[in-house]
Amino acid sequence: MRKTIATMLIASMAVLVGTTGTVQAFQIVTRSMLAEERVTETDLIPTVDNFIVLFDASASTNASVPGKTISKIMAAKNMLKSRNAWLPDLGYNAGLYIYTSNDTLLGTFKAVYDLKPYDRDAFGKAIDQLPEKGEGPALLQSGLHALRKLMSGVTGKTAIIAFTDGSFTVNRGPKKPLQMAQQIARDHELCFYLISSADADGEKILLDSVAKINACSRVVPLATFLDNPHYIGGALYTTRTTSYSRMKPVTKVLGIVAEDILFATNSTKISGEYHATLDRVAKYMQANPDSYMVASGYSDNVGNEEHNMWLSERRATHVKNYLIDHHGIEIDRVVDLWFGDLNPVGNNATESGRRLNRRVEIAIGGVN
Repeated sequence: MRKTIATMLIASMAVLVGTTGTVQAFQIVTRSMLAEERVTETDLIPTVDNFIVLFDASASTNASVPGKTISKIMAAKNMLKSRNAWLPDLGYNAGLYIYTSNDTLLGTFKAVYDLKPYDRDAFGKAIDQLPEKGEGPALLQSGLHALRKLMSGVTGKTAIIAFTDGSFTVNRGPKKPLQMAQQIARDHELCFYLISSADADGEKILLDSVAKINACSRVVPLATFLDNPHYIGGALYTTRTTSYSRMKPVTKVLGIVAEDILFATNSTKISGEYHATLDRVAKYMQANPDSYMVASGYSDNVGNEEHNMWLSERRATHVKNYLIDHHGIEIDRVVDLWFGDLNPVGNNATESGRRLNRRVEIAIGGVN
């Protein structure tokens, strides 16, 4: 897929540039540099074959998002609509469902966009049909029960993007929600992306437990999801830029680029040689309070997929935590993504190539 730099800034909301000559460890990017260089080819690499959105339309979603004036259900609906506007069509199958509970707790799906090839316009019209006010309960095990039935006919890797308040019951039903999620993950290749509007401690603990089923699953608080546009994109694809061309210079500062943070074999520890780079990143973010960082973790291809996914997650998390713990950068300004051994930049057949693949890529955006 070929895009201009303007499109990439909209799609990824991060500044990624190429330079000639020696790449500096930390470099301020001005508009003059960007204008003189144009991205001519960018590959968007899908990380899944399917994505399924489970939409919680229970009465609890009428409450406001913490710290905001919008209801949880409207925030989720609006965010889905805005993400759909720039989501690239990479041959996905997609589904959009509202899950409900009934007396038997077996639950049902209301198919708003039944699982089929993704079409942006049709999917957008389906999002428009989502309710703007929640009603009744939507127990998590009800949604998982219906999801298990739906997944029986699905092939390939699937991202389950579930908007949920984590509501469940321990009094009735054939299985607890964690058991059901574990069974679905055991029978199918999938990752849970839980967009959480949970308020109670028990509900938060349950969602955290589901996210620990495998290395690619995670929980994202709804308020954090609203403030960072990367989470859906990070669940569905990664990017590879392969060439640049010169353009007319201008002068405004847009952001920074930093060298990749490289890791030793099977290690998630940040080497001391990169502390200065991360310190400069933090200093820049402190001076530009509207900026944010995206840390994308990767691994080489040594070891199994699950372990490599875990390594890439921990590497990205350690870079994120370095800025938070050492410099007080707000947690919501650092997005950590991980992709295992996908998108190698070096030859995995050589040690020097594998070293380049054991990395965290850093991009900074949001500078006005």
